[in-house]
Amino acid sequence: MKRALRTVLIAVGILAGGLVTLTVGVVAALPVIADHIPLELSRVVMSDGRRQVEMQGMVHVAKPDFYSGIAKHIAQRRQEGWLVFYEEVRPDDSSNPAGVADVLRRLGADWNPDSKQHPYEMMASLLGDGLVLQDNRALIGPPGPDARNVDVTLSQLLAALPPDDPDDTDPNHADPETIDLAQLREEYDTLPGWVQRRVQSAIRIMLATTASGSMVRDALPPALTTLREDKVVAAIKAEPDRNILILYGQVHIGHIQTMLKDADARWRTVSSQAIQAF
Repeated sequence: MKRALRTVLIAVGILAGGLVTLTVGVVAALPVIADHIPLELSRVVMSDGRRQVEMQGMVHVAKPDFYSGIAKHIAQRRQEGWLVFYEEVRPDDSSNPAGVADVLRRLGADWNPDSKQHPYEMMASLLGDGLVLQDNRALIGPPGPDARNVDVTLSQLLAALPPDDPDDTDPNHADPETIDLAQLREEYDTLPGWVQRRVQSAIRIMLATTASGSMVRDALPPALTTLREDKVVAAIKAEPDRNILILYGQVHIGHIQTMLKDADARWRTVSSQAIQAF
């Protein structure tokens, strides 16, 4: 269960340690290689012959110009009368820092709810410089019936995740598979600048080559994938006469496409392009 998030986060340590085993030439070239393998997200348009559904893959941390481009695209679609469906675990009684920390702990990461940094913000520098957090309020603009949060609540997410191992909540028990986000960030900050740049580059290469594949999705629990994708497909079916723009994590896009095609053979891909996030 915890291997999902742990696999991504521990890569920092693995890559940093692994640098010493690589040839000097490969280590030196990592930033150049990363610049030639950018993280690209899908923008896919599908049609069932009556209306269009456009799916924009998203990432929680990216360059500001990526988000500004997405905001302009959303504004255009709203002006054209499209619905906008977006991903954001919805607030409810469990929507507090302790609830978020509970989700992260079940996925294998320790995060202090009293931290002044959001978990994504804490890890952003491991991906690159000048990255900012995704802000749905800024992206989507004024709320309204044409902009809908199509996601689970935090309580639903917690209920769908496997329960805690009793030892996980025992402060005297150290789980060797759990990653302390603050400690990981501190260790990264102590690395020399040239090592940090190459760790960033190695992680960016890993993300760029796996973001659209099934490997990452298959490693995640169904509470983070299928449960939410089912809600998206149901929401699409409930609006048979509307064009819809969907903003969802890149890892979900391919499976949503498959689910639509499986539900109705009339669905086909009209166009597909890549948008660079960083």
